[in-house]
Parts: sequence; C-alpha cells; structure tokens
Amino acid sequence: MAEPEAGGKPSTIEFYGGYQVYSESGIDLTLLRANLARSLEERWENNRRAAVFARALQDAGRPGRPAVDSRRGPMIEALEVTQLLVSGHVEFVVVGGFAMRAQGSAHVTEDIDYCYKRTPENIARLVTALEPIHPYMRGAPPGLPFRLDAATIQAGLNFTLTTDLGDVDLLGEVSGIGDFDRVLAQAEEKAMFGLTVRVLSIEGLIAAKRAAGRLKDRNHLLELEELRKLRDAGPQGA
Repeated sequence: MAEPEAGGKPSTIEFYGGYQVYSESGIDLTLLRANLARSLEERWENNRRAAVFARALQDAGRPGRPAVDSRRGPMIEALEVTQLLVSGHVEFVVVGGFAMRAQGSAHVTEDIDYCYKRTPENIARLVTALEPIHPYMRGAPPGLPFRLDAATIQAGLNFTLTTDLGDVDLLGEVSGIGDFDRVLAQAEEKAMFGLTVRVLSIEGLIAAKRAAGRLKDRNHLLELEELRKLRDAGPQGA
C-alpha cells in the first residue's frame, strides 16, 4: 500500500505490475481499457448480460412478488429497434446510455435514447417505423388513452416509451447541447450491428451530463472524462 503524500493527501493504491488501475477520481481504468478493446457488438452484449443479472438480483430481493414485474418492459433489443429506424429512413442520433456504451463506458443501461429531427417528414417516418412495436407511455396507468402519432409528437418534445422491444426514449433536444441539428453537429458515425449509425461524441455526452447535473450524471461525467483522456492518449497511452 502506498503511503500518504506530503500534506495529508492520500496517494493512489499501487497494484502489481506498476500500471494505473484507478484514476484520481476513482474510475476503474481497467474496465475502460477493456471496453475500448472490444467491438461495439461485444460491448452491447456485455451490457445486456449485466442488465439481465441486475434484474435477477432485484427479483431475488422481492419475496412474494412475481418473478416478472409487469411494470417493467422487456429487455431492450437495441439492434431491432435501431434497424426499424434505419430501414424507415428516420434521421436520429443515438444519445444517452447506449451512446456512452458505444464510446467505451462501463455504464449499464436498460433502454435506448434517440434524438430525432423534428421536421414533419421525419416525424411521420418515426411514427411509421415504431408503430409495429406498439409504443406506449412508460409508467402510465394501463388503459390510459395514448397513441404515438404525428400530432402527439408535434405537441410534445421528449417521450419515455415502452415497446414490444423494450424501453425507448425519444428526445427532441438534449440538455446542454440543444436541438437535433446541434446534436448532429456533435455526433460521429459508428458501425454497429452491420449498420452505420450516428452516435453522440464523448464531448457531446460530457456537455449533456454537465447540464443534467444529477448525482448519476456526475458519476458518469467522471468516467467520460477518463475515456476522453484514454482516447486522446492513443494506443500507447491507453
């Protein structure tokens, strides 16, 4: 164990081999390095397994409750939902937890967030693409009249939905960045699941997390800042 540094500031824990395991902010760099070495498909498969395990732990701690919680949607099928949007020629950028995962984060997410272009044409394509998976307001009482059509989207902005393929969030704008065009300007193309998809950049994710300011966002921000350092250092520095 390393001794405290002069002035009472604790030093980092030293591990065998001499390489840095934790950042000064406490982020496990070994997880981030491992994720960056994996393909996007491998990162998402690991996310899916972790989310399934987390649900199993939650259910194990709920004695007398059904193993399947009817209030929760199915586990998100990110490939299938994204394919629907791509096939429907919807203009979107992947943001939120899935974008973090695509950038190398170890964050586990159970939904997928899309920032969508709010033109009448794109909204019509979005409605058509999602209609087969029966989008409904997440957390709303069963039977509440709701239909995700063009008029509903035009009247709103951001929507949290449950679908036959899992939970989907539609965002007309992203905090800290702005509307679709501003989000698009901070996106980058990534190949995943055989598709070319626009994903919010690390810089864009950092701006969004800073603006949100929730406890979980502050924790995510620390991880994203370490990912940026690893990216900027290149293969040798990582």
